[in-house]
Amino acid sequence: MGDPLRLRQSSQSEDTSDTSSEPPSQGSFNIMRPILPKEEQPEDAIYLDAVPDARTSKRRCVSSACIPCRKRKSKCDGGTPACSTCTAVYHTECVYDVDSDHRRKGALKRDIETLRERNGALGIIVASIRSSSDSEVADIVQQIRADENLDTIADSLRKNVLLPRRSDSHSLEGDLSDLIGKAFVSKSGETRNFGHTSSLGLVSHEEVHPIRNIMPSEAWTQVTRDAALVGHLMGLYFCWQHPVFVLLSKECFLHDMSKGRTKYCSPLLVNALLSVACGLSDRPELRTDPDDPKTAGDSFYAEAKRLLFEDEHSSLTTVQALALMGLREVSCGRDSSGFHLMGRCMRMAIELGLHLTPVSSEDSALPPTEIEVRKITFWGCFTLDTAWSVCIGRIPQLPRASINIEKPTMADQMELKPWKVYSEQDMPIAPKASHINGVLNQLSSLSEIVNDMLFMFYAPREQFTSKNLLDLYVRLQRWYKGMPPSLAVTGNSTPQLLLLHLYYHTVVLHLFRPFLKVDLADSEVSPRAICASCAEKVSAILDTYRSLYGLRRTSVLIPHIVISACTIYLVKLPSPSAGSHLAQLLNDLKAMSINHPMTIRMLGIVLSLGKRWELDFPLEVHRAVDSLSPGAGLPTLMGNYHFCQDSRDVQPNTSPPQLIQQPRRESVMEAVTPTSNITSGPVFNPTDFYWSPFLDQGMPLQANHDGAMLDGRLDDWDQYQREGFKVVNVGDGLMGQPNIYDDWAQA
Repeated sequence: MGDPLRLRQSSQSEDTSDTSSEPPSQGSFNIMRPILPKEEQPEDAIYLDAVPDARTSKRRCVSSACIPCRKRKSKCDGGTPACSTCTAVYHTECVYDVDSDHRRKGALKRDIETLRERNGALGIIVASIRSSSDSEVADIVQQIRADENLDTIADSLRKNVLLPRRSDSHSLEGDLSDLIGKAFVSKSGETRNFGHTSSLGLVSHEEVHPIRNIMPSEAWTQVTRDAALVGHLMGLYFCWQHPVFVLLSKECFLHDMSKGRTKYCSPLLVNALLSVACGLSDRPELRTDPDDPKTAGDSFYAEAKRLLFEDEHSSLTTVQALALMGLREVSCGRDSSGFHLMGRCMRMAIELGLHLTPVSSEDSALPPTEIEVRKITFWGCFTLDTAWSVCIGRIPQLPRASINIEKPTMADQMELKPWKVYSEQDMPIAPKASHINGVLNQLSSLSEIVNDMLFMFYAPREQFTSKNLLDLYVRLQRWYKGMPPSLAVTGNSTPQLLLLHLYYHTVVLHLFRPFLKVDLADSEVSPRAICASCAEKVSAILDTYRSLYGLRRTSVLIPHIVISACTIYLVKLPSPSAGSHLAQLLNDLKAMSINHPMTIRMLGIVLSLGKRWELDFPLEVHRAVDSLSPGAGLPTLMGNYHFCQDSRDVQPNTSPPQLIQQPRRESVMEAVTPTSNITSGPVFNPTDFYWSPFLDQGMPLQANHDGAMLDGRLDDWDQYQREGFKVVNVGDGLMGQPNIYDDWAQA
């Protein structure tokens, strides 16, 4: 081949005629492709360009034909709103139904979603059956056989089923966030709760608390081997005590007790429960001293204390046992011991995280039965702790703001389960709906409000005002009006339902009793009128309780309710009804002394108040006091009390008892008297603002804020007035008002 330049020159001079027959020489090789001449368009091509290509006139692919065309098996062009086949050829109505063709992608997606939802409901039901007890499984099967919708059943169980969380991305930060502060679950199934500031959740506790062996069913207590006696005590407890403060699941407890399992039953719990139940029985063999009812259950309680000392690890059954042991100590009048046990119970509940909603994870999912038992246990302990805090005038162990666990699940089959009287005496009372969960849920909601009230009184965070007082009162009224109609008081109500209403009226009484000395500015609410009304309602409900069931087997809360009403009747004593009500309440305290030995001390308190105030008791009270046992340790009557023939003959004292002004304090009158020199004026004691029947006890505290503290002088009273309180006409009367007796009579 030659050089490129020569080749190009040869191609330029080359003859391009198509008629040349000589082949091109090597020196004149042509590397360019010949260009064909442009073909001339026929005249009709202009017309053809205006017509669509024959290929575009073919019937386009239709994703889904209309229903008439599918039935006729005719071709459909998919036109909307109607295809041309139906309109132009058959003149029929054209209808499309995309979902009817299950071969299509959209319909398949919808079918898959429907199946996924149905399988999800079935999965929840199966998971619940797998992890539930035999009685719960029977309830689920009954619902399925009743032709209920499976989705409805699944929705009712969904709250208690923990599904593992799915995470598409993992990181060290995310894993650390999940580990730090989460609940620790041991191999034995016990949980420990640690906050995000703690790292103890990463430490295994198995070395400290090994898994326990299952106890044989006959070895739950070493006190007695009499199975009939144990069954009798169980019947008394679950009839009279369990429905009031529901601390455990009766079904789970009895199931594990019969099977010898320690998940929801333990020797400690059994002995603690039996020690409480002994106080409900009159059998002498249950007492260490057959002639002393106060010793009933001492043997079981001693066994429970021994077991608690030997095995102090935290568990659900230990929380329940501590609550029961504290309950018994309170009933026996040992307030300090009961307070310590109740505090230990709540602290262990916090350790186990019972106050928190369990977090679902792949390695720590709790079965729905255990979640429900945890709810029942926590709210039962919380209501008991709150009620006991009201009785002793202290802040509860746990503030409401730290709780985020739901209330126990409401199940109709459990609510309508009949409550039957179990007693050693013949009590012909027909069975009635128990409403155990309903009462527990309502009592829990009420306790949340009471919890706020106690912290407002004994751990205030802000200056107390009449608005705070009225806001709490409105919340209590809203709760009371919002109760279901099935929980209203009737002439045939259960003991737990009557106690719920008694507790409510007592809470309202304690809310307003410290303010008997004042009126509320810009409000028609009168603390004196409300306290008088609450005391009357307590007496009325107690009359119903007494007529139906007697007072031999009452809850430990009722004696405290009775003495609260007694303090109001003592102040109201000159009124015509106060004497008869007070006499009846004294008899009630005496009737409860067998079950609750602490009531003897309460009788002494009421009589001591009468002695201190030098009250004129009517004849009814005199008879009630005379009927009391002389060996009960009560104050002697001679020289201490004044008795009248009838309560209607009582005249107001010219020198009523000074319930508020104590000898060592300045009077309220002196405190509010203007002085020319405020620096040398009398000191105002904030406790003079409140009223309490007990000397220096039960007074609400004042908020301690920097820059806003009370300086204890004249302007403090002005501050109380600015906070919405008005002092009644100060004088020598019972509440600082000369005509307080008339005021009580009107109330």
